[in-house]
Amino acid sequence: MAEHKTHTATQQQSSVDDKTYDKRHWLVALGLGMLLALSGCSSPVSPQAAASSPNGACGESLSAEQGVKLSLIRQQLQQAQYYSALAELEMLPERSLSTDLLRAYSYRKLGKWSLAAAIYHELQTTCLAGQAYHGLGLIAAYQDDLDQAMHWLTLAAKASPVTADIRNDLGFLLLITGQDELARDELLTALELNPEHPNAARNLWFVLLKNRQHRMADQLAARFQWQPSERQAVLDAIAVFKPLSLRQPTAREQAPFAEYSSNAEVIQ
Repeated sequence: MAEHKTHTATQQQSSVDDKTYDKRHWLVALGLGMLLALSGCSSPVSPQAAASSPNGACGESLSAEQGVKLSLIRQQLQQAQYYSALAELEMLPERSLSTDLLRAYSYRKLGKWSLAAAIYHELQTTCLAGQAYHGLGLIAAYQDDLDQAMHWLTLAAKASPVTADIRNDLGFLLLITGQDELARDELLTALELNPEHPNAARNLWFVLLKNRQHRMADQLAARFQWQPSERQAVLDAIAVFKPLSLRQPTAREQAPFAEYSSNAEVIQ
């Protein structure tokens, strides 16, 4: 569904026409931005909540001291202190599912995708399978492998169907590959699971305007108090939008997936 800006900036081509890029760049604000604010969803007990509970992820038993340390590490991650967080994780006496998830998150945010992917693959057989598939899907998307991204994000949605961020990221991937009806369904699901999810709302707005479903689009705009200038920016982006193919690498003239998924990620 965003990963770190330094990396994505290197993927931009200087040959892109400035005016066209400005229009397309609004898509970045489309909240895509999925991947992750991994904002909280409406699930009874979200994986991130499980990771921060006294019992840890998947019912793991954590001492009070371990809980405090993990809480401090999550604070470091929220402040984008990924190297410090990794150093603190290395100092912990034992590995756990909770620490593995945080370690994979840190590696992914740093662009160390092979290290992150190795951990996510290990987590596939745990209660964190949905988060593992999600992470693998994001990594594939950032590497422009949309086929694999679709594979993993589809699995993530099946394994964790009530996680709004996963549904948003899958919806965005469907959006950029031209599968508007399926994208609309996923984004509506994400927004019902988390009615305040800004990325899902803006992605849905894009789909609705693109398909001239103006009544629903206007209702959504009124709900989130978006301005006419924002609507025009979306329409400008739609005018130059071209779906990407799942059967070939993404076109470099389009902004990378990392900028379009969730942009205000909650530490898992």
